[in-house]
Amino acid sequence: MLLSAAALPLFAQRKVSADVQVKTVVNGKVTTVTKSVYCNSNGRLVTLFRKPMTYYMVTNPKGEMQVYEPGSGQVYAETDPSLSSSADLVWLFMSGRIDDLGLGAYGYKATASIREEGLVKKTFTPSDVTRPVVEIVYENYLPIYCAYTAQDGKLLSKKYLSNYQRFGRFTLPLRVTDIAYGTGRDSSVVRTLYSSVKVDVDDPSFAFEVPADAKPMQLPAESK
Repeated sequence: MLLSAAALPLFAQRKVSADVQVKTVVNGKVTTVTKSVYCNSNGRLVTLFRKPMTYYMVTNPKGEMQVYEPGSGQVYAETDPSLSSSADLVWLFMSGRIDDLGLGAYGYKATASIREEGLVKKTFTPSDVTRPVVEIVYENYLPIYCAYTAQDGKLLSKKYLSNYQRFGRFTLPLRVTDIAYGTGRDSSVVRTLYSSVKVDVDDPSFAFEVPADAKPMQLPAESK
């Protein structure tokens, strides 16, 4: 069943929306962000951040981003490949790009693959030696674990994907845990929970546009 879900053609669904809770723990301090994501099959992603602040973020595969604050009527715009919507987890799964979790877009190539105790482990090596080597572990053709290792062999971070659920023709892990290893006790843990997943259900937020009369956001002097 999971194989058939994972092997569906690209864009088997036109729209996917979900509520998201992101809880981050750093040095014992917990912060929580809640938001809703609205992803179109063309890669246009609208994110409505609800707490602790309310604002919209609109991105696309080109890395063109707009951040709009309804309260102030201000907008901030930036273009950077690292801001591409193609890195979003919902987009990766709805577009069927789970074989490498989008690493190919960043110059990665699969350089090794082994089977071990019913799991498949693939190693992806970057063309840019400043980027980490990535190992992805698959179970039933779905990624369940990723390890990011520096070129010198130091483990940088881990990602666990679990609680896979199927919504019609669409499969998504509803729990993602990221562990980043810093120096000393500077490690951080980020837990992302997805809920209220809807497939091909119309919602005005999919077509949200920043108002034409929005004013450029005034950034603090230290951020310029």
